[in-house]
Amino acid sequence: MLGTILAGPAARADAPDSAPETVTVILDWFLNADHAALLAAEYGGAFRRHGLRVKLIAPADPGSPARLVAAGQADLAISYQTQLGMLAEQGIPLLRVGTLIDTPLDTLIAAPGIRSLADLKGRTIGISMAGVDDAVLATMLGSVGLSLSDVRQVNVNFQLEQALMSHSVDAVIGATRTYELIDLQQKGVSPVAFYPEEHGVPLNDELIFVAARDHAHDARIVRFMAALEEGTNTLLNHPDTILAQAIKEHPELDTPLNRAAWTAILPRVCKQPSVLNGRRYRAFMAFLRERGVVRRDLALSAYAVDPADGTP
Repeated sequence: MLGTILAGPAARADAPDSAPETVTVILDWFLNADHAALLAAEYGGAFRRHGLRVKLIAPADPGSPARLVAAGQADLAISYQTQLGMLAEQGIPLLRVGTLIDTPLDTLIAAPGIRSLADLKGRTIGISMAGVDDAVLATMLGSVGLSLSDVRQVNVNFQLEQALMSHSVDAVIGATRTYELIDLQQKGVSPVAFYPEEHGVPLNDELIFVAARDHAHDARIVRFMAALEEGTNTLLNHPDTILAQAIKEHPELDTPLNRAAWTAILPRVCKQPSVLNGRRYRAFMAFLRERGVVRRDLALSAYAVDPADGTP
């Protein structure tokens, strides 16, 4: 089993007579505000109008979605542009086919009292994913004349908030500005946030959709992206209505954190999910190459589909 299918109104009384085709999507994490456009495409009927029944699956392991899709256990996975280069270099047959969130969300969050990145010298920083986190942290520190040797890194295994609140680290990298940062603020921690793109790290798409290379041009995926674009417009037009429906279907979303995250994510949802910003992707891949995260140059076609020309 991949995980529990998130119950939703996928089968409606007003569904078309012809049986819809199923598209299975493995989320990057548990259902949250980042997935608002997917919910809007469902609740607004866009998936149904495009002949689709979409199943959203929360992964048991946040590191597994892309590999599960490569293994043929789902049609799509929500992943990260920052991880795409490493997956491609490892020969995992995946292609980026769309974008869900097209601005960075990752943040370096520091404990109160740290006023600048320079204050991190000699401090302990928690990380969750070696490789990209190392490259991002090194770049950010380099912007103030520091290097990785000036700090101590410890792997906190995605327990970023807990590590910071327990004072076992002085800062964490890899937390998001639309979830952990808000949660810490609501808990009265008064964290300090530093944004990678303001300290030398190239802009990147936070959340993307990946598909197996052999299925990246399937008609179902093309229709899925068209429906998601419609759903995004519905979300932006009716955010409160979609949130109310989401809470009705998923009561666990009815928390101050999720309500605040819902508002925070709206300007960051990608309005044209299938459009590929090739310049941005090449620039970030060059950054990974320069930082040694990937060891060879990779053509854009090795990891992304460009709908403009119809070829991977």
